[in-house]
Amino acid sequence: MATSRFSMPPSASTWNSRNKSKVSLQRVNITSNAIQKTVRFSVINCSLKINLHAQPALNGEIRVPSVIKEMENEEITSLSVAGRLVKGGLVFQQNVSVRSFEIDSEYKMSTKAIMNYLQEASLNYAKKIGLTIDTRFGITPGMCKMDLVWVFRGMHIEVDRYPCWGEVVQILHWTSASGRTGVRFDWTINDINTGETLVRASCLAVMMNKNTRKTCKLPEEVKDELKDWLTVDVEPIVAAFKYSCPQIEAMDHIKTGLTPGWNDLDVNYHVNNAKYLDWILESTPDSIRDRHELWKMNFEYRKECLKDDVIQSLSRVVPNNEKYRGIEVEHVLRLESGHQVLRARTVWRINSHSCRGINNMKTIF
Repeated sequence: MATSRFSMPPSASTWNSRNKSKVSLQRVNITSNAIQKTVRFSVINCSLKINLHAQPALNGEIRVPSVIKEMENEEITSLSVAGRLVKGGLVFQQNVSVRSFEIDSEYKMSTKAIMNYLQEASLNYAKKIGLTIDTRFGITPGMCKMDLVWVFRGMHIEVDRYPCWGEVVQILHWTSASGRTGVRFDWTINDINTGETLVRASCLAVMMNKNTRKTCKLPEEVKDELKDWLTVDVEPIVAAFKYSCPQIEAMDHIKTGLTPGWNDLDVNYHVNNAKYLDWILESTPDSIRDRHELWKMNFEYRKECLKDDVIQSLSRVVPNNEKYRGIEVEHVLRLESGHQVLRARTVWRINSHSCRGINNMKTIF
C-alpha cells in the first residue's frame, strides 16, 4: 500500500503562569482524578499519512496530487482553529474535534457535518491567503467589483470511515483549475492518530452573478488573483459517478412540502448545499437508512433554492446494481413547478461500525 507520511512532532511550547506562553499541542490525552479534581495532560507524538487505497475508487484507482505526496517530515509549529498553509500555500491544513452536536445516533460524525467542514475549510483557506474581503466569504477583490460569488456545480464524496465523537481529525484542502469556467476543490479528512484517510471529496465551483443569478466564465482578473494558489495537472481526489439521467417516472418514494428555514440560508441568501442532503434523505426508504450508512455521494446542483421555495424529494432504489457493491439510490429534488434543483446518486453500505461505548466517550467530572 502506497502512503505519504506527514511527521508531526509535538510542540515544545508549554503553559507558564508567568510568561503565559502559547500552548501548542498535537494531541491531548486527558485523565481525571474524580476525588482530587485534577486533570493531567500528556502530549503524544503522532504522524499523518494519506492512505491511497483505503477503498477502491470508482475507476479502480485513487490519484493523490504530487503536492500532497511530497509533504513528508513537515514540522507543525502550531495548531489553530483557523488552520495553516503548507507547501508554499498550495495546501490548507486544519485540525478539528468532532463535537456532540455534529454526531448521529451512533455517535459518528454526520454526513451533513462533514459537508459543512469541507466548506468551512475552503472559506478559511481563502481567508488565509488573503483573498477574502472583510466578512464576504471567499470573495476576492475582483469578484466583488463584478458582483460575482462562488456556487457549487457538483460535489463527490466518499467516506471510508466516519469519525467518532471526540476524535481529532485533520482536513487537507487544495484547489485546481478546471477548464475555463471553474475551479475544483479537493479535500481529505484524516485520522490524526493513525494517519488513515477517512473521507475524500471533490467539488466543482463556478462563478455566479449575484444580480442576474446566472453563471459565467472566470474573468481574467479573477484568474490572475487565483493563479498562485492553484495546483496544475492533477486529477480529482475522487471521481464522479457516471450515470444516465434519472428516471423520474420510476421514482416511487416521494416526500412533498419541504421548505427551507432561515437557518438553512447561507450568506448569499440561497439554501446551503448541505441542506439538500437532509431533503434527499426524507424520501430515502427507512429500510435503507435504519441499517445502512452513506458511503458514496454524487450531487449535481442544477438550480439555486431560495427561502420561499417548496421542494419535492423523489427517490428510487436502483435494481440489480452490483457496480458499487452496495445499495444504489437515485434522487431528484425539484420545485413544485417541476424545475429540478438537484440530481443525486448515493451508495449505501451496511453500518460498518458504531462509536457507542468507545473510550473517548467517558465523561470527565
